[in-house]
Amino acid sequence: MNKEQASKKAEIIAHFDYDNTNDEIDGAMKTFQQRFSSKKGKLAVIAYGLLAIAALVGIIMSPTTVVLYLALALCAGGLFFSLTEKKRTRKKIIEALSDMNPETYRCTIFHKKIEIETIIRPKVNELEPKVDEEQTETEAEEEKITPLKSVFKFGEDLLNFSENDDSLLLIFNRRQIYCFPKRCLTEEQQGVVRDFLTKKLEEE
Repeated sequence: MNKEQASKKAEIIAHFDYDNTNDEIDGAMKTFQQRFSSKKGKLAVIAYGLLAIAALVGIIMSPTTVVLYLALALCAGGLFFSLTEKKRTRKKIIEALSDMNPETYRCTIFHKKIEIETIIRPKVNELEPKVDEEQTETEAEEEKITPLKSVFKFGEDLLNFSENDDSLLLIFNRRQIYCFPKRCLTEEQQGVVRDFLTKKLEEE
């Protein structure tokens, strides 16, 4: 190991490989939606709720006015649509991800930056005959899949850290989520990542 490699290793806070299940992705998006919920969505729920109440009061006062029943039905539909929008959004994203090639990831956290490598693997066709594992691994090595690397720098990129029961979450620019499942990290790694990111991002 040369001096450059030794220096780089000394800078590493945490290093781990991981993948994501659909449930973990759904949970990550739910946590994100709770933390960065849209004001527009909240206002829509409040507006439809108030209009529905107004229509209901109108019906009580004038039960023969047909247009009030129509208004109540429209408000109820709008309220239901607004309340379920987040769930429908998550469902669409999960369905889209299910059709994509599987991905595995490698995260390395340094003092000044975070590197995440994404390795996109070919889909496994269940209808095709099974291939010997050793041969498959050899072929994968021969293909030399080049990982896609994302780099986030502390103090330059807008980063947030959050957590739920299943995962540690790195949020970029309040739009993109990187989900680190706790099942892929040891208890010690979880503590190191949690403490470092919490402290580091509070300083920004």
